[in-house]
Amino acid sequence: MGGMKNDLGKLKGIGPKRTAMLDKIGVDSVKELAHRNADSLTETIRKRHGAAAGVNQKTVQGWITLAKRADR
Repeated sequence: MGGMKNDLGKLKGIGPKRTAMLDKIGVDSVKELAHRNADSLTETIRKRHGAAAGVNQKTVQGWITLAKRADR
């Protein structure tokens, strides 16, 4: 992926657990998250981590929106 330090934790709603969860599926930076599709990312999270991940499409879309704003 980006090869830079994981900076996802600077986004509201993404703490250490969710940062680690996203990192495990290849989302390791705000820039990477900004380029993702909410539906496919939500599906990937559910397949990898199940319902216990506690995320839905609306939450993921919110993260992506924040990432796009931060990546400007």
